[in-house]
Amino acid sequence: MLEIMRNVILFVGWPILVAGSVFIFIKGKGVYGMVKGSLIGKISKTLVYTMLIEMYSLGIVSTFFLYCSLKAALYVVIPVFVVWFINFIMAVKVLNYATNEAKKMAQ
Repeated sequence: MLEIMRNVILFVGWPILVAGSVFIFIKGKGVYGMVKGSLIGKISKTLVYTMLIEMYSLGIVSTFFLYCSLKAALYVVIPVFVVWFINFIMAVKVLNYATNEAKKMAQ
């Protein structure tokens, strides 16, 4: 049963991780393209890079942990993904706010 839960976590988690990173990269690139060189552009670029590093670091560590100690990993990995998802939502909100601010500056 635990192996099935691990496989579900991995087969659902990694595609979400890849799709989320592509979304954040495209959204951040759009913001950066609008306000290159300004503080908003630099902050959005830094946000995107740190979010991508964080996402894949957590994904790799969680994957190894799921294969090393499955029973303990399930109690750690699920909360880690919940925290990651909250961070992802906050990053998307910040990028949306930055996009709106960049549009206001362009008017």
